[in-house]
Parts: sequence; C-alpha cells; structure tokens
Amino acid sequence: MSFIKKYAIPIILLSLVSVIAYSSYYNYTTQKNLLLKQMQSNSLNIASSVSAAIERFHDIKSTMNLQKLVNDISFELEIFEFRYLESDGTIRNSMFKDEIGKILSSKSFIETMQGDRALDTFFFEVRDFVNVMSIYYPIYVSNDLAGIIDLSVDISEYKLQKSSMTNSLIFHRQVDIRNLLTSINGSVTNSLAILTKTDINDFLNAYVSSTKNIKQISIIDEHQKVSISSDKNLIGKNLDDNLLSTGMKMFNGKLTYLAIIDSYLHEENKKMKLMLLIDASTYIKHEKKLFNTALITSVIALLFALLTSRLIYYSALEQSRKEKERLEHLVNERTREIALLSKIDSLTTLWNRGYLEEMLDMEFKRAKRYSHAFSIMFIDLDHFKKINDTYGHMAGDEVLRQASSIVKGCQRKTDFIGRYGGEEIVIILPETNAEQAQKLAEIIRQAIAKKPIKFESQLINVTTSIGISTLREEHHDYLMLFAETDEALYRAKELGRNRVEVFKA
Repeated sequence: MSFIKKYAIPIILLSLVSVIAYSSYYNYTTQKNLLLKQMQSNSLNIASSVSAAIERFHDIKSTMNLQKLVNDISFELEIFEFRYLESDGTIRNSMFKDEIGKILSSKSFIETMQGDRALDTFFFEVRDFVNVMSIYYPIYVSNDLAGIIDLSVDISEYKLQKSSMTNSLIFHRQVDIRNLLTSINGSVTNSLAILTKTDINDFLNAYVSSTKNIKQISIIDEHQKVSISSDKNLIGKNLDDNLLSTGMKMFNGKLTYLAIIDSYLHEENKKMKLMLLIDASTYIKHEKKLFNTALITSVIALLFALLTSRLIYYSALEQSRKEKERLEHLVNERTREIALLSKIDSLTTLWNRGYLEEMLDMEFKRAKRYSHAFSIMFIDLDHFKKINDTYGHMAGDEVLRQASSIVKGCQRKTDFIGRYGGEEIVIILPETNAEQAQKLAEIIRQAIAKKPIKFESQLINVTTSIGISTLREEHHDYLMLFAETDEALYRAKELGRNRVEVFKA
C-alpha cells in the first residue's frame, strides 16, 4: 500500500503517457491503413479508366465491323464466304469465327498469290460442293498491299451455260460485288489510316507525361510479356513475378504503388493484364506527417492527437479525390479525341459516311416533328474517273481535297457537310427551302467551276453536278428524301452536267 502511495503520481503519469502514446500509435496505424486503402481504390479506378480508353482506342482502329458492313450493304447477294486477310494470308476477320488468326491455305488462294491468277479477278470454283463466283480483292495503302478480301457468292441458281442471259446475270452480280468491295475498301482504309497515324504506345507515353504521379502504363499478355507500354524499351520483355500483383513495390530503387487489373483487347479478343505504376512519394510524405503528428500529440494530448490525425487524413483524402477527378477528366478528353477521329474522312477532313447518315436521320426527324424547312444537296464531281485516268489517282485525291475545301468555304454555320463516297459530297441544310438551297448550290457550282485545281505543274478544270430535294409531307424517312436528291443529281448529269437540278414531285 505504501509503495502505491509513494509512487502514485509517477504511476498515474506513466499510465496517462502510456494511454496517450498507445492512442496516438493506434491512431497513426489506423490513418496509415486508411490512406493506403484510399490509394489502392484510387489506383484501381485510374487503371480502369485507362483500360477503358485503351479498349476504345482498339475498337476504333479495328476492322471488326466489316461483317456488319457486309450485311448492311450486301446488295441482296447470296454471300457464301467472306474473309479479310492480312497480306501474308492470316485471317483477320471472317464470317466463321473459329478460323480467325489462322493462315488461309486454299488451293485457289495459293495459286493467286503465286501469280497463276491476278488479284482483283473473278473466277469460278466449287467450295463445299457449291458452285461459287470468287474474287481475291486487294486493299492498297500508299501502293503497298495492306490486306486481301476473300469473297465468294453462291451462283448455283444459274446454269453456267454460255447463254447471253446467264452471262448478263453474272455480269450484274459482278457489278454488285465490286460496289460492295468498294464500300469495304473505304472502311478498311479508314481504319488503317487511324492505325498508321496513331500509335497506342505513343498515346500512353503522352498520357503518362501529362500526369504527375503515374510513372508507367503497360499491357501484359498471358506469357507475362509486355506487349504495349508507355515505355517502349519494355515492349517484348518478360516481367518478374513480383511485378504481377497489386501492392507497394520497390521499382528502380523507389517505393512505387503497382495496380494490376484485367483488360480485354477486342482486337485480339484476349484477356490481358493492365499494369499501372504510381509514384508513392506522396504516400510516403503523408505517412511521415502522420508519424510526426503522432509523436507530438502523445506529448501534448490524446484529444489533440486524434483531431490532428483526423484533419491530416481528410486533407490527404481530399487531395487524392481531386487528383482522381483530374486524371479521369484527362482520360475522357483523350477518349473524345479518339472518338472524333472515327467520324472524319481522312482524305477530305469532311465528316464520314457513317456519321453523315446519323445526322441525316436526326435532322430529318427534327424537321419533320416541328414542320420546319429541310433540304438535302447531293454534289458529284463531273468526269472524276477521267481525271483519275488522265492525271493519276494522286491528282484525283488532290482534286477531291481542294473541291471539298471550296465547298466548306461556302458552308453556312448550320450546314453539315460529309463525304458520301468516292467523289460524292452531301450537304444537310436545316431550316432551308428549295429556293434557298438552289441559291447556295449555284454559289458552290460557280466557285468550283471558276477555280481550276492546281496539281504539281498542271491546272485541272473541274465542274460539278448538284441535285437538291426538299422535305414534303409525304416523306416518312430521310431515305425517301435522299432518293429524290439522287434522282435530281442524275437529271443534272443527264442534262449536260455542270448544273443544279431541284427534284420536282
């Protein structure tokens, strides 16, 4: 009893210090774990956003939409087989999914690639006991063979006799097939244009350079090999096992937080891993602050320690939240930029056909609903094939580019201009009646006619035929209105070209 009385004050003080110290230490460890969990959560969210951006990037670059394109514009052809091949024969896209990634080894393909038969030539053969008309159609980019379309059409309904009627039917089938191949060619070359202009590794490198905390973004395949990375030096290298799990790691002598999530690349339909390396210096800085605060609060008071630790925690939490929002905003901006590329025609910089048709449908429905004036203008460059044949396809491309620029120069703020295909340009004219549309068309026609296109040392005179149609009560969808525009264009050509014709019901 006397011992307790003698040492009561030291015992109380020691007990109080122990309680305060323990409370401070407990608070320190709790705050540290919460900070780590917040960092883990933010890292995984950022990794998910980056993975979504990469998947969107591959969607835009891929040619996986070819099958839908074939179905949409098949011209009622009895398509028996369809494939898109790499120049080495690797099957990149097929109506038979199980053969994608394999090498085409058919006899007719081998003969064609050996030179026994020219590419872009129709021939007849039997595939799976069915009589078909086939073609290996080449896709060229900058005069280099980029791919080959293997297309065969069922012609078993025709009796392959040398009669004029049968030959005529087959000839019309061949015309339809070439129209389909032209559309597919445009889709493939647009996708390849994006592929050649945009490199995913450069995209990730730019993304990392624009952030403060992210040090590296990599995609790892099932063999632990880096296939895509913001650091090009890592591509093709195998990673150590300790770098394939989420958590704090020592990387290049520095403490780094590593986040690993699953990532699906639709281009190859493979499940891969996305690795995100984040500088942990901010975490270390906050951890030291928490530790120093715990030491101070254990001397001052338990309550003060708890309040101070809580303040630091919420401060760190708010900073992490703002950083997450900033990074997500940056990812969204990059994703929007990539999405915009998919809507623009690479040659003319006008809107492409897919986006043009979306806007046609939207503007038609708006005008129909509110009973507003609405017109469509169809522009076609006269004798464009002759220009290509006379001056070459590079000259034809330059004529199309400069003519598109002239049309854009005549554009009003509310107009929407897109390339429909080949040398055809379509202008959507909201709030515009037939008379107003005709005046604008004359301005465009005269502007093109009076300004020869300069290509190298030559001047190429260009004229254009223009068809116009205007919304009427009987129109149920934009296709009816568009058909009338096409008919007006045909009449302009029939009447001598270099003129404007308005459809008359």
